[in-house]
Order: sequence, then structure tokens, then C-alpha cells
Amino acid sequence: MEKEQDKAAVRERMKRLRRTMTAQEQEHYSVAVQKQLFSMREFKECTVFFTYLSYGKELLTHTLTERALKAGKIVAAPKVVAEGAMVFYRIGSLSDCEPGAFGILEPRGSSELLPEEGKSLLLLPGLAFTRAGGRLGYGGGYYDRYLAAHPQAFLAAPAYPFSVVKALPGEAHDIRADALVLPGEVVYIK
Repeated sequence: MEKEQDKAAVRERMKRLRRTMTAQEQEHYSVAVQKQLFSMREFKECTVFFTYLSYGKELLTHTLTERALKAGKIVAAPKVVAEGAMVFYRIGSLSDCEPGAFGILEPRGSSELLPEEGKSLLLLPGLAFTRAGGRLGYGGGYYDRYLAAHPQAFLAAPAYPFSVVKALPGEAHDIRADALVLPGEVVYIK
């Protein structure tokens, strides 16, 4: 129970820090992280790019998604299909998406893509990270469950500088990032 309380406290602290950001700061960090992501060998070489569609104060991914499409990547975005379960569907543009679970944009289509179907890079969202790849998500376990079943993709975690902490409470099943993508640097874990 103590671990859950610790996780809840870190989540609340990170959400509070995000709420204090201005739209200009969010845009600045997002552009800087995108620049780092585009410079990564793993992004350049991937054939399938699994993105999340940003919501609220997350690092912005809409421009990033459109740029990946223009770069010739096959792009997939997540859709919640049941309590605690998601799948990734191929999108050709953001116009292929509509508000879904939790008000977050989701693909309308039904062309499922799996990380094992090509050289894949998956953006791993989260509220907090460690430089050793530890991740604290939003608490629903969607990505942990999905990636336990599909471990093939390279996991790049875009992160605000303030969301990187020394340690996080964790469980054995928690998925770890292969790289943190920060403004100004990429931190490779493995």
C-alpha cells in the first residue's frame, strides 16, 4: 500500500508541475524534444512509428506525428478498446482520429499494427522517469500490459526536464524505457 501512496504522491507532484507551465514553455520543450527524436538513429531507421496523441500538458506530439508521416514512416496511434486494454491502429493523418477514451484523440480506423511487424520505435508517455529508464505512468497500466505482450519496439520516452527524478517506486512488471528523449539530449539506457 505504501508503494501506491508513493506513486500517487509523485503523480500529483508531476501533474502540479505541468499545470504551472505556460503554453509557450510546453511548445518550447516539445520542439526541443522533437529535434532530439528526429536526430536519433532509431527514429531514422524505424519503418513503423508508434506515437501517442498528446493531451493536456503532455509534450506535444501532433506536429511530430505529421512530420513522421511526411518522412515516409508508417504511423500508428493507440486506441482504448476495453478497460485496461489498447491497440495501435495505422493513421494516415490526424484527420483519421477523433476524441475517444478520456477525451484523447484516437484513430477511427481498424487497421491494427503490431511492433513486431517492422523495425519499430514507440513513444512511451509518462509522468516521471529515471535516467535508468524507470517510468511512472498515469496509473491505468495500459502501456505496461500492451508492451509486456509486444516487447519488440524500441521505447523512446519523451520527457520534460523536471519529470526526471532520482528514483521511482516500481514493480517488477513496470516497463522501462530504452531511451529518454529530453530537450538537448538523448539518454540511452540499454
